[in-house]
Amino acid sequence: MRRLPSAVLSVALSIALSVALAWAPAAAAQTDGSRPAPVPGPAPAVRVPAIQMRTLHNGVRVAVLENHDFPVVDVQAVVVAPAVLDPPGKSGVSALTAQMLAEGTTTRSADAIADAEADLGTAVSARGFYTVPRYFEPALALMLDELLHPAFPEPALERIKANTIARLDRQRAQPAYVAGRVFAAALYGPAHPYARTETEGSVRAITRNDLIAFHRDYYRPRNVTFIVAGDITPERAVTALEHALVDWPTGGKDGWATPAPPPPPGPTRIYLYDRPTSPQSVVLAGSLGPPRDSRDYYALELLNTIVGGAFNSRLNLSLREVHGYTYGASSGFLYRRVPQPSTFEVETDVATAKTDSSVADVLDELRTIRSTRPVSDSELTFAKRTETLSLPLQFATVPATAEAAAALLEFRLPLDYYDHLTRRFEGVTLRDVRSVAERRLDPEHLTVVVVGDRKAVEPGLAAMHLAPTMVLDSLPRPPDAPPAMAHHATAPARPAS
Repeated sequence: MRRLPSAVLSVALSIALSVALAWAPAAAAQTDGSRPAPVPGPAPAVRVPAIQMRTLHNGVRVAVLENHDFPVVDVQAVVVAPAVLDPPGKSGVSALTAQMLAEGTTTRSADAIADAEADLGTAVSARGFYTVPRYFEPALALMLDELLHPAFPEPALERIKANTIARLDRQRAQPAYVAGRVFAAALYGPAHPYARTETEGSVRAITRNDLIAFHRDYYRPRNVTFIVAGDITPERAVTALEHALVDWPTGGKDGWATPAPPPPPGPTRIYLYDRPTSPQSVVLAGSLGPPRDSRDYYALELLNTIVGGAFNSRLNLSLREVHGYTYGASSGFLYRRVPQPSTFEVETDVATAKTDSSVADVLDELRTIRSTRPVSDSELTFAKRTETLSLPLQFATVPATAEAAAALLEFRLPLDYYDHLTRRFEGVTLRDVRSVAERRLDPEHLTVVVVGDRKAVEPGLAAMHLAPTMVLDSLPRPPDAPPAMAHHATAPARPAS
């Protein structure tokens, strides 16, 4: 739906939290004067294995990251076949296709695949494996059999569809899932591919023939890149892949196809989804952002660290430490493949009684950072340290290195991207960060979703006159389904003072 695969973003956010936690005691010590704050040392050197690109006879790209320090090999297949390519009315085809690859091939049953994995002593999927060098070729053969020759057995499909429907039923009871559904429909428009998501109806409509067609169209050389990292030479990797893929036909459809842009944002509006007796409210606010290849990327990442990307970010300090509304608040840019736009999101779970104050605080933090309380020198210094100190951990293991390379190739970044990343972060100026805050954060054109107890939450939101509030009676449905969203205006907007 709205969550997208982004290995670099996930790693960066988690590491940013760790770095922030490490800095927090120092900041506290400096404030209370009990002891001097420790001074962090220089950023450690980053050793990034060179990405050696090769192209097979059928156009398949292969990225080899040779590293003989550890006797292991990690292989990944980056398949560009995203959910936005799902046929209308059949959201879930891409996900079910990927799941069904492990359910048997034209020559192996699922049990036979499991036996082959046991013989190799490692898990092997259609998307990759991790093994010792001596088992590289047999593990690759098993992986490619799953990737290229799935049988899509009907009994397995019915089982997976039933499990998916059961999962969706459970998710409807989760306020974070509900908030994401409402947010996507409101921000992108319910008919836009970015807002499509699996529903019970769409999953039931999917047939075996749908999976066969999707696999035939998109699991083709033009949409697949292999990443081979670890104790292996490019020559060995390419020879094995050339031999195994000699009969893989070209053609198919372009998985990199880009949906039409979402509609331009309107004035800030609050969407209140009623969840009676809920002890907390989920608040999810956001807007469209620039694509991943924007010149503003480095300044935006530093700005986000200050806004909500670290434990001692402004949002978390205000909502958690100062006011005690929540256990945590965070923000982030979720990037899609270029040239598609990103999404900026702020997320927090807050006490029901403080929902209105929490929404007001989020809006206030986004307003003041671009006006009356701009980013300071110390905040920018901290953000730079957070980003640069976390970088080496992205290459601490062979699988982590492969993941970092996968993200680089998925976003079509330069092969030497990581070699210059620290320098580019260090080159961002205070003026740069303040400028992107003014241009890229727009609290007057936000989509704000609140999932909570309407009776307890709505009066406070109305009294504060934060923005027009629309009450949603149920989850949004696909455009071809009967309407299920009822909107009721409850409060006119009052201009910000």
